[in-house]
Amino acid sequence: MDEVINVDIKGIEIKLKTKPGVFSKNGIDNGSKLLIENVEIKDGDLIADLGAGTGIVGFVAAKQNYNGHVHLLEDHIRSVELAVENVELNKLKNVEVFLSDLFSAVGERTYHLILSNPPQQMGNQFLEESAVQCLKHLKPKGEVYWVVQKHVRPVIERYFNQVFGNCEIIARGKDHVVLRAQNTTP
Repeated sequence: MDEVINVDIKGIEIKLKTKPGVFSKNGIDNGSKLLIENVEIKDGDLIADLGAGTGIVGFVAAKQNYNGHVHLLEDHIRSVELAVENVELNKLKNVEVFLSDLFSAVGERTYHLILSNPPQQMGNQFLEESAVQCLKHLKPKGEVYWVVQKHVRPVIERYFNQVFGNCEIIARGKDHVVLRAQNTTP
């Protein structure tokens, strides 16, 4: 059964339709909340919410980015269907939803900003491939923000430093950290 919940974050209200079988079906999880509270959104940017779930991170980014555009990229069909309904529910004109394994549905598209709360249970090989794909899909000077569980932080820092050549801790929560890396290629 679908349920609609109201989420207020950063003074932005989002209506979110959820159902069993999707990540964080009862509202915004602590990791995503920490990410949203600490990411810098510049109006006019093209943003990817990688592993978007039902869309909460991307929706907050879209409401801060009226002149830009947000792509929700998700490989779980139930989440994609809910994200499409949530775009309509929130009357967001600057959001598109894609059924996508990482960036497969958007080809060679590049972004100013990539946001993700990656599924850490998928293992190190998946996380490393995700970091590599993020770099390939970032514009020069583009940034990636990932929120990860604290115990996974050293692994992601290593991947970001190997792939991007840089990594910075932006925020720390009780169980999560937000990491940022930048595409430094000209």
